[in-house]
Amino acid sequence: MRESGQPVRTGRTAMFRSFRLRMALSHGGVLALIVIALGSSGYVLLGRSLDRAATASVLSAAQAEANRIAEAGRVTAPPDNDVPSSSAVRVAVFLRDGSIVGEGGDAPSWLRARPVSPATISVLGEKVRLVTVPAVSRGAVLANVIAGKSLEPENRLLERVRLLLGIGFAVGVAGSMTAGWFLAGRAARPVRRAYEAQANFAADASHELRTPLAFVRSGVEVLAESDPKLGNDVLREVRYLTSLTERLLTIARSDSGALLLPTEPIHLAEACRRSAGRSEQVLGVQVTTRVADDTSALADPVALEAVLDALFENVARHGGGATEVSAERSAGTVMLTLADHGRGMTKDERAHAFERFFRVDPARSREDGGAGLGLALSKALVEAQRGRIWLEDTPGGGLTVRIELVDGSPDADLQRRR
Repeated sequence: MRESGQPVRTGRTAMFRSFRLRMALSHGGVLALIVIALGSSGYVLLGRSLDRAATASVLSAAQAEANRIAEAGRVTAPPDNDVPSSSAVRVAVFLRDGSIVGEGGDAPSWLRARPVSPATISVLGEKVRLVTVPAVSRGAVLANVIAGKSLEPENRLLERVRLLLGIGFAVGVAGSMTAGWFLAGRAARPVRRAYEAQANFAADASHELRTPLAFVRSGVEVLAESDPKLGNDVLREVRYLTSLTERLLTIARSDSGALLLPTEPIHLAEACRRSAGRSEQVLGVQVTTRVADDTSALADPVALEAVLDALFENVARHGGGATEVSAERSAGTVMLTLADHGRGMTKDERAHAFERFFRVDPARSREDGGAGLGLALSKALVEAQRGRIWLEDTPGGGLTVRIELVDGSPDADLQRRR
């Protein structure tokens, strides 16, 4: 019995590993967004600040030379700049006719007035910032002062900042993901222990339930000797209860959400009649079955009857005590429909109907309204048979349950093989 739980444990391990991975990715993703937002903003602000500082330094040098000419009242060549640095500001003075003041060889060809000031030009692959300031004395423009500065130091600084941001981004995201993986493992540890305890309980319960069921079966076999009809009926129900117990405990052990029951072609009409017979006898439900005898579907016979039992019990409690069961084939599937004319459900109630412990009327006691597990169990069992189940309104009032299963007819099987 313990060995049968190995796939479940494997699935649970994969589920927790997936949870830890998602947590690690979420940690890394959040930090990545923060770093990108802050880093990009800081980088843009730094770039703008350096650009403004470069413009201010060039403008300051040009303005100082223009003020010197204005104070002297005459145009003179600018003082020599012997600083051998790309960060040095080059200054040239031009008369109004465009001729340079001083030795022309001292001023590079790119140090000329531009239509727009300040202006950025490219010189030998480097960006250069230029400004033009007029030297005015007594209301007359004596000359134009041109100042220029290479932006290469600023660009190199921005490159280093980009490199540091890239390294910081990679290290920070990796560290955050590692921390997220570690913290998620610690946070999930109590939950994992709870899942393991539940799985152990399910395995133990499976073993314990087999013993009383076997005892009941042996007693009924003795009863069948004196009353064969009653004994055979009870034996059939005991066998059904035994198989149902196995299915339910398998569902309980499957916490990964990937449970699949073995399916085989079964006659829906026969399964519906057996379940309807039990419900009519025990619950007093009136079931009208309109399912053709040749209609078959791929299903687990015990699990499908368990689904029908749960749905008929829901009809007895909330569906007015009567339902009509029908089936139709369509495009490789079989649609099994249970329609009642009870109080029905609102759209919001239908959205939550398959949740565990959901009850349409929470004020009713569990004895009067059930535990709210019937539809949740039906959904789990139908999906374990590779089917679908959903709820609709019944025309004229009531609730309609639709169950879609794979068509089990030979024609459908031949079509699938093709």
